Amino acid sequence: MFQKDVPIVENVEIKPHNFLMTFEDAEIAAKSRVGQFLQFKAGGIENMLRVPISICRVQGDRVSIVYHVIGNGTEFMAKLAVGDSINVVGPLGNGFPTDIPAEKEILFVAGGIGFGPFPFAMDTLPNWKLFYGVRDESQLLLQDEIAGLEKAGQAFVATDNGSYGAKGFVTDLLDAYLTKDAANKVIFCCGPNPMMKRVCEVAAKHGVESYISMEDYMGCGIGICVGCVRKIRDASKPEGWDHKKVCKDGPVFKGEDILWN
Repeated sequence: MFQKDVPIVENVEIKPHNFLMTFEDAEIAAKSRVGQFLQFKAGGIENMLRVPISICRVQGDRVSIVYHVIGNGTEFMAKLAVGDSINVVGPLGNGFPTDIPAEKEILFVAGGIGFGPFPFAMDTLPNWKLFYGVRDESQLLLQDEIAGLEKAGQAFVATDNGSYGAKGFVTDLLDAYLTKDAANKVIFCCGPNPMMKRVCEVAAKHGVESYISMEDYMGCGIGICVGCVRKIRDASKPEGWDHKKVCKDGPVFKGEDILWN
């Protein structure tokens, strides 16, 4: 883990209110793993808490993120220009497993800005397909790249309103795909909580192992403040579960271990 100011080499709005930022740092790039995240200092005293964002892609010494402008912190980030610096802590957390047997097909299931960690995964891991759901085409990130993957049969897209791809929920596409053949599959998922809960249900229905990247408000990102706990199954505890920290124990947990209610 590092804490340092890093130079921004790209910060562009790729879809309305959605930005792609790239910075350059050899140490962070070398230590980054699929599914980990970074904490960004976004402003002064008015934004004391850092902004946690998944690592989207690593290319050489360059690290990219995608983020949705939704509050003061991300508004500050959106105003940064090439040549500016931003303070970063990371890489943080336990990401997706990368020791998946070669014969298993990995199904990346992304919802909205939860697409963030999957370009890094697509660059790193073999034998995968992408299932990507958004409310509307205007939220579809890296659309040209996604279109190429669709033509190659590696991506399936759903929009709530039918403006791009199939009309409906991406979880329905996943369910239909697994109904045809659920053998030798494993699911990696990130997105809104209701979508991820449904993915866990679909995975359980078909007997498929799943790994879920959880999102939560994080005060510190390093497991000290205990502000991002979730109930996770733990057979060693009397209650059968324990509070786990999304930032340090996660953000990735086995789907079968997450208690959603």
